[in-house]
Amino acid sequence: MFFNSIHFLLFLPIVILLYFITPSKYRWFLLLAVSYYFYMVWKPIYILLIILSTLIDYWCGIKMGSIPEKKSRRLYVAISIISNLLILGTFKYFNFFNTAAYDIAQLLGIDYAVPMLKVLLPMGISFYTFQTMSYSIDVYRGSYEPEKHFGKFALYVTFFPQLVAGPIERAKDLLAQFHFNFNYDHERTISGLRLILWGLFKKVVIADQLASMVNHVYDNPENATGFSIYFASILFAQQCYCDFSGYSDIAQGSARIMGIKLMDNFNFPFYAKSFQNMWARWHISLMNWFRDYLMIPLIRKRWKWQSVFFLIFFVSGLWHGADWTFIIWGVLNGLLVIYSKSTSKNREKLALKFRLEKTPRLRHLLQIITVVNLFALPSVFFVAHNFNDSLILIQNYSTGWEDLLSNIINNPNNARKDILYLGKEFEAFCIIIFYIVVFEIMQWKMYKKSIDNFFYNGKKWREWTIYLFMIFSIIILSYVEETPFIYFQF
Repeated sequence: MFFNSIHFLLFLPIVILLYFITPSKYRWFLLLAVSYYFYMVWKPIYILLIILSTLIDYWCGIKMGSIPEKKSRRLYVAISIISNLLILGTFKYFNFFNTAAYDIAQLLGIDYAVPMLKVLLPMGISFYTFQTMSYSIDVYRGSYEPEKHFGKFALYVTFFPQLVAGPIERAKDLLAQFHFNFNYDHERTISGLRLILWGLFKKVVIADQLASMVNHVYDNPENATGFSIYFASILFAQQCYCDFSGYSDIAQGSARIMGIKLMDNFNFPFYAKSFQNMWARWHISLMNWFRDYLMIPLIRKRWKWQSVFFLIFFVSGLWHGADWTFIIWGVLNGLLVIYSKSTSKNREKLALKFRLEKTPRLRHLLQIITVVNLFALPSVFFVAHNFNDSLILIQNYSTGWEDLLSNIINNPNNARKDILYLGKEFEAFCIIIFYIVVFEIMQWKMYKKSIDNFFYNGKKWREWTIYLFMIFSIIILSYVEETPFIYFQF
């Protein structure tokens, strides 16, 4: 079920109503049932994978809880991790590695005929797999007591707001909340609805409208020229942020109404002052997962930080997708983060040389421009449909620059539409740019204070003007372009 669908618009109020009229001791059952339904709307059979993962991790947790010595728990944490990775690997990575094995066999002249798996990638499998693995590792380490209530543990695995695209929650934060009784709170409900509205505005009004412009270039790499590739990549940075953070806002808002707090998954990443800091603000739950379960253990084993960062972003690329394009995207981001961290002192010296400390706003603007461009640079591999398309786009990056201004000004053969408007008519392009400007103004205000304080400042007419503007924009533009959430594929 998609958050930006009529189905969810009807589903959520019914769930919330049933939630607050249901006695507290049975709410876990209600939420578990609606979470299973939420997932099964997409493809019912794949709920069996979630149930299998739940059963394995619950059993392993109980067994580890009965063993006081950490060393003796290793068998069960290994069963949990290996089982989850086998499920993930079979459905997400088998065909990728099978194709790689076939290519190697061809080079060596060896017959290789292992058939491909003809299955759909289960929605959200990377998210709930990492979430259940974190539970098993925490129980193994002794930092969390195993959950004895199977139903509440199953709810932790499948809680519908964050099931298919996160945030990747820890048991100590989310599972513990299922043991509390939350009464209805009007202010909390308004805050949750406000967050849902803001998330829908990001998704429908910004991300979905930019998607067709980005696809205009990336669906036709042979016809793309340098500026259009660059412009589409910059727009993709905005599209990806609004799409993914919009989902997170809707997830947080939906849970908040019921009294359940989900972690912030984004912290204005493009306002970061370095590329390294941007990744600490982007997909925070995944970055924290890598920090706690990969980076810290490797640093303790005296790995060099450069090697650790490279490995984390390599794994991050593979986590995003079973394709060489995602791996290259991850590696490139890792190298850029290593470079950013390594040159931080040099950048400070350069800033002092040009006296940028006397103009902090200008310096921050330059940092924002740098961060957005560095994020957009490797996106050729993230957005391209395959490796060959990404190579074509990279080759075409150098084309068209010499005639750029004349083509935009003189508009021969309606070139302006392809180069600058990226397939849109002039009026539609202006509307999208208008909304981007409005969005950035609103977001900058929120950066200075919380989203709740941005909307509520004591002036009801201002607050409701913003609400109505967002609602009407969502209604009008929801019929123009509609795309699934980008991270549903992961």
